Amino acid sequence: MENKTYRNWEFETIAKHTLDILLIVDQHQIVQFATPSVETILGYGPDEFVGRNAFDPLSPEDRDRLMASHKEVIATGEPRVDEYRVFHKNGELKYFESRVMPVQNHPDNLIVVSIRDVTLRKRMESELERRKNRYQELQNCLKNYSQDLSGVMKVSELKSRLIHELNTIIPDSEPQMVIYDRESKAMEGEYPVSLAAVLTNLTVGKLKVENEQIYILIGDRKEIAYILTIKSSSIKESMDLIWLETLVHYTVMVFESLNVIESLMSQLETALQKSEKPQWILRLLFNLSEKQRMELSSDLHDTVLQDQMALYRNMESILKEYQFDSEVDRQLKGIVQGLLDTIHQIRMTCNELRPPLLREAGLISALENLFDYTQVSSTFKIKFTVENTDSLVINEEETIGIYRIVQELLNNAAKHSQASNLHFHLIRTDECIHLHYLDDGVGFAAEKLTPSFKSMGLSGMRERIQSLTGTIDFASQPGKGLSVKMQIPLSV
Repeated sequence: MENKTYRNWEFETIAKHTLDILLIVDQHQIVQFATPSVETILGYGPDEFVGRNAFDPLSPEDRDRLMASHKEVIATGEPRVDEYRVFHKNGELKYFESRVMPVQNHPDNLIVVSIRDVTLRKRMESELERRKNRYQELQNCLKNYSQDLSGVMKVSELKSRLIHELNTIIPDSEPQMVIYDRESKAMEGEYPVSLAAVLTNLTVGKLKVENEQIYILIGDRKEIAYILTIKSSSIKESMDLIWLETLVHYTVMVFESLNVIESLMSQLETALQKSEKPQWILRLLFNLSEKQRMELSSDLHDTVLQDQMALYRNMESILKEYQFDSEVDRQLKGIVQGLLDTIHQIRMTCNELRPPLLREAGLISALENLFDYTQVSSTFKIKFTVENTDSLVINEEETIGIYRIVQELLNNAAKHSQASNLHFHLIRTDECIHLHYLDDGVGFAAEKLTPSFKSMGLSGMRERIQSLTGTIDFASQPGKGLSVKMQIPLSV
């Protein structure tokens, strides 16, 4: 009798002080016993809970699944672990994890249910997933934005691309580009009243916050200032602020380059009219473009890439140093994998903007590396042969020009040719370097080879060769592939 009294005291102590909910449920799903913790966690007193159907508070989306699980436990006699959602007495939705154990050989098929509130854990997991997805979205948008900038040739195009990016990524930012004439003191476009107070304090590329607005001077062209304004309340997280600062950095850099380009083009428009662009202008434009690519690549490598690698190392250290629940551990490892993917994407972008080995190892090695890399993700086979190139020495401008043309031919083959085989043949003669290209793709009509035809990068290749005082010839017919022969005079 004394032993039984002691055991009852033991059970009552456990039932009274346990932080989890303990239930005893019969085969008809009716609660026979509930610990006082049911009131702390769910808002129901034990007396309210006993005698009712155990599945009444469950979310309708989970109720049928849990009822089936209850029947399976009774039928098999095997314990189960489930996760589901339950409504608190006040209507709040909570997340529970239950461990269900059948009472063996009981006539009423009783089961003991130990229920743990995992709402906080689920919210943390959800927040981790949200942050991971947001982080990946921002990184992908920066990558696409930086790539798109290489094709922007006017300030108006840059403005449109910037406003579009902000509206897409931060929908409530309400971005506006205000154009301010410093000489006449006039402003063009919609702008907040507080802009006038900060005009003299704006620095190119720096964020200035005033009266719930962020003002950023993108750059000046002659006496005209281009000022971006967005709502400061739209920047809700530190990662959004870092993204915005990086976006502005890219934009300012391209604005400065375009300022130079547009000024030159404006001066030449009257003289050139519709005639072909002079060779020196083409060379200048391509050199500016390559400088812009190199600066973008360097900035990506030295800032964004290094930040991602540091974050990756920190996450790796956290995973090694601390123990997490299996689900949280899985989420954290997913973030680590996402960081690795982002690092890989940034490195790929850097390589496209500034090709590896081009300056260090020369044209031949760089092309071999490009062909090997392209071959991995392409359906066509690439054959590359060289002739008389052992002592080949060409300057940097010629090296980059040939490399970019090869890139364009590869892009054209991937997008349009449907070819199975590509052949590149590089020949050096006493006075020229020749590149012959041939594929077995679908080809196209002869009229598309005219100088006025702008598609498939033909115009760009012509201008690139013209800037190097070389020649290029295209030959193609429907069903007979494409042949390209170009030659560039050696300057050394």
